[in-house]
Amino acid sequence: MENFFNDEIHKTVFISEEQLGDNTERKLFGRYYEDTGIFNIYPDAIKNHGEFLCDVMSSESAITDSGLCAMQSDDVLKFFFDGKELKVESYGLYQSIFSRNKGILETDTMSKKRAVILGCGSVGSLVSMELARAGVGKFLLADPDIIEYHNVCRHQCGIEDVGDLKVNALERKLININPDVHVEKFEGIVQNLPKDQLDVFCVKEDTVFVGCADNRAADVYANRISIYYSSYFISIGFWERAYAGEIFYHIPMRGLPCYECALGEGGNISERAQANHHIYSNQEQTEGLKFEPGISVDINFITIIGVKMIIDMLNLTNEDYIPRILNELRQYTVICNTCNPKIGGEMVEIFSYPLQITTSLCVNFKKEQCEEKCTCKYELEEK
Repeated sequence: MENFFNDEIHKTVFISEEQLGDNTERKLFGRYYEDTGIFNIYPDAIKNHGEFLCDVMSSESAITDSGLCAMQSDDVLKFFFDGKELKVESYGLYQSIFSRNKGILETDTMSKKRAVILGCGSVGSLVSMELARAGVGKFLLADPDIIEYHNVCRHQCGIEDVGDLKVNALERKLININPDVHVEKFEGIVQNLPKDQLDVFCVKEDTVFVGCADNRAADVYANRISIYYSSYFISIGFWERAYAGEIFYHIPMRGLPCYECALGEGGNISERAQANHHIYSNQEQTEGLKFEPGISVDINFITIIGVKMIIDMLNLTNEDYIPRILNELRQYTVICNTCNPKIGGEMVEIFSYPLQITTSLCVNFKKEQCEEKCTCKYELEEK
């Protein structure tokens, strides 16, 4: 194969150091890219996503004059194509994946962080994948729903995932970013998450609960759980058609009101759309109630701001980390995609300009909303 300048493109094998030093006889899977001449050998965690490339053999008889083959030699693998030995480029898998984060996020620290993703739709899938790219090493995904064709235009998964559970499809995406990631799944709603599973998964100050549902009741419940485990909590919700959205966070032991104390379960607090979908709560679908989630680009703009806040929270105990936005935003932040009333109606006029991010809203305790034994209220009163 030659390129535009008639220079031959030499075939190369990309393989992890771990696999290069593995001399067991086995099958190798991955992809061959004809335009670049590269054989990308997939790590074992995602080998089932690739095509069969060749067997690893233990003798020179493995070398053939046709196609790719691999032979054990001096504790490493050698690769041949049509009888000619190929160049091999090995890499430390984990170090290479997160090398561009160096100096910004401490990879070893982030690998210990844990995220409980409550709802794996358009919001939860984006949050999960961005946290995986930031190096978060452990995920608990909760959602009973499946990927359908109408999800594809907003979800991080695609047509190849249609028909599978969202938690399964998202797990594949996370492993494809970081093969060493630890993923646990729960095929159910937030309220049914097993306590014994959370008892093992949650670690104080290393865990964040992310409310990605489309109703307040699920967020109220999730925040209660996060308080029980002394973990961080953040909710990312949207107004009709995602012309605006809201982010609420709770940091344990800081004397902050919890979600229910501050915002309650609904009412006229804001324009947040309430889907009351069976995916996220025990509530029945309200007759005649419709939820328009908006287009992907509007959802993603607001979600990414939430992801930035999550990364800041997970690094609060890291003295060398400089927070990006957490110190600049209040506990309750409203963000708009547009201030055009033709899109958002009269309520949109609260925003002065498109893409406005509020920095002045303040929430207080609404004691009438609070249960008799609300942990966050008692913590504040003790101070």
